[in-house]
Amino acid sequence: MAKVHFSRNDVGDLCARLEARGSSHMLRDRPELTRDMRSAAALLRFTLDQGMPVSSVEIEVAGL
Repeated sequence: MAKVHFSRNDVGDLCARLEARGSSHMLRDRPELTRDMRSAAALLRFTLDQGMPVSSVEIEVAGL
């Protein structure tokens, strides 16, 4: 498994991308996927708002 470092800015950027993809007209035929993307973005935003560590975090990601 690869270890990936995420800063607060990285997580914020990921949220923005997930929100944009979740509201894309190209994915209207996949409502479950768009709901999942918007939900993931909301959960990550909540984590940021509640006090994600200021320093970067290291997470093992399978498949990278």
